[in-house]
Amino acid sequence: MRALLKNTTGIAVDAITPPAVTKDNDVIIDVALAGLCRTDVFVAEGRIAGKTPQLVLGHEFSGIVIAAGDNANIKTGQRVTAMPVLPCGHCALCAAGRGISCQHTTMLGIEHDGAFAEQVKLPASAVYAIPDNLSFRHAAYSEPVAAALSVLKSGIRPDEKGVIYGKNRFGQLIERILRAYGFNEVTVFDPAADGALPEGVYDFAIETLATTETLRDLMRMVRVAGRIVLKSRKHEPVGIVLAEAVRREITLSAVNYGDFRESIDLMASGRIIVDDLLGEEYRLDDYADVFERSKTHEVRKVFFNPRK
Repeated sequence: MRALLKNTTGIAVDAITPPAVTKDNDVIIDVALAGLCRTDVFVAEGRIAGKTPQLVLGHEFSGIVIAAGDNANIKTGQRVTAMPVLPCGHCALCAAGRGISCQHTTMLGIEHDGAFAEQVKLPASAVYAIPDNLSFRHAAYSEPVAAALSVLKSGIRPDEKGVIYGKNRFGQLIERILRAYGFNEVTVFDPAADGALPEGVYDFAIETLATTETLRDLMRMVRVAGRIVLKSRKHEPVGIVLAEAVRREITLSAVNYGDFRESIDLMASGRIIVDDLLGEEYRLDDYADVFERSKTHEVRKVFFNPRK
């Protein structure tokens, strides 16, 4: 099969051996669409280290089950998507049913071959059936929706006044999710277009791209004893003036993922509409241009179609 690989010499589309069922909980999925995430670009650039000398990139996808192990409890022909972050299954958190909080997770496209390929293999526990009314494009967007859902775990409340810092695709997605859950006093702040920074007026602020500068702004925007919700998965250190955080008694809440099934249901039920956030489909061979454009064009999610 064809796949977009990172190896010791760089990035290339090449032919590799298709995945095979080797465990009784394995599921093989024929990939319909795979979304491009900033994480994929970071792995391609080496800013996030892949764990194998040759690695198939990509982790946001949808497709059709074409093979499954005896204990997978998933039928071939089923339309599915998958949670790409895989709990270890052995730690105390996993045993308690809190696998999403597992501190030994691995991920498609980093520790395991990912979805920028014609086929991908996952454990059945990570695979989710999708309803007939949900398109492959929407299903491939389930992972960003689940990531955005996590802000609801931070302790913020619908009766509070909040701000989302950054009028980017992720900020728009978070706003739609919050409104679906009754948050009606939420503003999206665009530092490039919205003028003076509102100071001390918000009960909570959610960042969508963490830098030293944005955290400084967020610290000023929330009221005394307010909350800053940290959502970005930035791998480089970010500065914060602790004296100001302590003086103003600011709570910092870092959140990971919400419920993956809930993310699918939100789109399938129409409680959130994301059509305008979903962009074009490309061939795997277009990866160089697509990766480069992704650094400056983040209004809409773009997808690879491995069969193009």
